[in-house]
Amino acid sequence: MTEASYIPLTAEALEDIKEYIKKVIAYAEYRSGETWSKIPIEKVETLPDGRVAIYVMFDHEAPDEINGIRFYHRDGFMWAGGNENLNKAEFDEGIQYRYTLKIVQTSAKS
Repeated sequence: MTEASYIPLTAEALEDIKEYIKKVIAYAEYRSGETWSKIPIEKVETLPDGRVAIYVMFDHEAPDEINGIRFYHRDGFMWAGGNENLNKAEFDEGIQYRYTLKIVQTSAKS
């Protein structure tokens, strides 16, 4: 079996992937200590440089120390997540958190 040549996605296909991401992110959870709490997505947008940005707002009700964040698909499974280190105590009004994704195409050739 031979491997196909590198065939890049079209600009339209890349935009379609970005629009899919915007539609499927349903909510986020943040961890403070050992406790996970649900938080709504404020907005999802494509930035001028082509990255997709997912925003959540940690307002005055959120704890000062946030040490993890997870994003969930509308079907309920975790879509992305990991450790974080936010100290909200340093800010009076809260923190707008932005998670960005850069979609990159590469050749599979070694």
